This record gives sequence, C-alpha cells and structure tokens, in this order.
Amino acid sequence: MKKLTLLMVIFIVSCSHTPNIVGKWQAPGTISSIEFGQNGAFTAIDEMGMTVSGNYTILANEKIRFEIKHPNSSDEIIIGKFAVQNDGLILTLDEDNDVLTYKRINKIYK
Repeated sequence: MKKLTLLMVIFIVSCSHTPNIVGKWQAPGTISSIEFGQNGAFTAIDEMGMTVSGNYTILANEKIRFEIKHPNSSDEIIIGKFAVQNDGLILTLDEDNDVLTYKRINKIYK
C-alpha cells in the first residue's frame, strides 16, 4: 500500500509541474498564432497566413511533439522544446533551432 501511495504522490507532483500551454498564443506584431486544445489538438497560423493543424504531446524535459496532418500526404512529425514564462511561450524547434515566441491571448482552464 505504501508503494502505491508513493507512486501516486510522485505522479501528482510531476503532473503539477507541467506548464499549462492550453489556450491561444500569438507572436507579437504578427498574425502568427498557435492554439493548443485540452484534447491534444493544435492549430497554427504562420506569418503568411498558412494554417496547419494536428496533435501535440507534452514529453519529458519540457519537450513537445507535433504531429501535423497533411490532407494529401503523410503526417509530419516535429519535436521541439518549450518554456512558459508568465504569459510568454518560447518554442525551439529541433530540426532547425528556429525559436518562436508568443504571448498568451486566451487561456483555457483545465
């Protein structure tokens, strides 16, 4: 019983330290935005107005995995690192070390 209780405490503590990215974020001064749903779905708009969507998964060590759905081709997987500081989100994409910064414009509470 003690092992089960200890495992539950570790799980709760580890979950409570995961930053909440659910909601809509926008890059300052641009139309670029990204919106994370509670259900693991996301939609992103780049500075040219192109929209992509798919699913995201929060991984260990503040890593994030995006699975972008393309209608006429195979899905694209992008892995990156993220950090939430106050109402700011910083995404660093592994494939090209591109750093994207956003400000929270709409928070969805869990």
